[in-house]
Amino acid sequence: MTNSGIAPTTVAEEVKPTRIPIAPSMKIEDLMKKIAQLNLDQDILEHITPNITWKGNPLFIGNLIHRNLLHPKEALVVSTLRLTPLQYLTSKFILISSARGYSQRSFPFRKSDAQRHLPIDVNKSSKLWEWFTQTGWLK
Repeated sequence: MTNSGIAPTTVAEEVKPTRIPIAPSMKIEDLMKKIAQLNLDQDILEHITPNITWKGNPLFIGNLIHRNLLHPKEALVVSTLRLTPLQYLTSKFILISSARGYSQRSFPFRKSDAQRHLPIDVNKSSKLWEWFTQTGWLK
């Protein structure tokens, strides 16, 4: 009965989502296939500008592995949040697939849910939640 990292739990006669530990990391090829299966509207990236800020200086990611798998707007977000491309791609898959799992069960997917699902800093998780909401990938 588990799917996308959540399972229903009954608390005081109310069904609530419960976080399930994240599955072990996968090969980049498998991760990219799973992201492709999400059927995300990539065209939106041509029409929006990331409204993401961070307290530190952007990270130079030009020489990092998997940088070529990112859209330039995604690369800007990765650089701003000082993430690696692999951290971003993994977070992208986890957040969007988890949000869809919540939606299928008629649960809202909030920032606090994003923070619990990602194995990164909670503030960066919140910023990714904001970014994916801006793109319309989290509905």
